Amino acid sequence: FGMDKVRIEKFKAGQETMIHQLIKKVYDEFVSPDYSEEGNQFIYDWIQPSRILERQKKRRTILMAIIDSIIIGMIEIRDNNTISLLFVDKAYQVQGIAKKLFQESLKECIKKDKKLDKFYVHASPFSIPVYKKLGFSVTDVMQETNGIKYLPMEMEIKK
Repeated sequence: FGMDKVRIEKFKAGQETMIHQLIKKVYDEFVSPDYSEEGNQFIYDWIQPSRILERQKKRRTILMAIIDSIIIGMIEIRDNNTISLLFVDKAYQVQGIAKKLFQESLKECIKKDKKLDKFYVHASPFSIPVYKKLGFSVTDVMQETNGIKYLPMEMEIKK
């Protein structure tokens, strides 16, 4: 596949089940082993299709990477400055999909707020190298909330 085949599109109601399936598949393989039963249950509740749809109505940005009609990646932004979910199908990892999703969502966020100067993420242990590659820096030590381990990271936005 070539990156020219990848379309970045905004989420539309009706796509929440496909997004849920993508996240759960990637999460189960790469992220869940680092989390407790409590943490995994928290995430499974958070990524239910109905919850994805509900959050979208609350001024969240969800973008998807699509090849043909298959969703191969997704990003969810909250508060116009924080990545809350970023997942790419295993078959398409390390090919620039996460970067493209992030760059497109950053453009959307800057459109909404010209003064935007920082972007944040609570990176799962598995995702830390990905976020470092995207330009994020570690701002604190590893933490745990609701059974979820994460490393606070941020990135200065250069205009």
